[in-house]
Amino acid sequence: MKAIPLVIGSNGRYISCEPGDATHLRINRPGPHGVATLPVMRGGRREGTPNWTWDGSVEFPTLRPSILTRGDCFVGNDGETENPVGHTWINQGRAEFLSDCTHEFAGQTLDLLEVPPLEEASA
Repeated sequence: MKAIPLVIGSNGRYISCEPGDATHLRINRPGPHGVATLPVMRGGRREGTPNWTWDGSVEFPTLRPSILTRGDCFVGNDGETENPVGHTWINQGRAEFLSDCTHEFAGQTLDLLEVPPLEEASA
């Protein structure tokens, strides 16, 4: 699956759910920022909310607006850290890495990766 629909359970942890019940979505992008869990909505107006709109697809998801990620990220086996910028549009199951990305995928469009099971994915 390229996207896992989630809700927050009574224990405060994410649990899988049906797409129509999702309040969050987990995706896995190639590159240094990998797995992301985003607040989503499937209808209405997102203005004034922290949500991305999502089309409901788990195999070929489309999200709006773009996803901008900044921050420390470990790279390589040497433990060196970098502060990569990742900026992507998610369209029909593909990540379009914009030109302001500071990693090797800038300017490329790649398929989303399979999302690891919840117990293996990072928050």
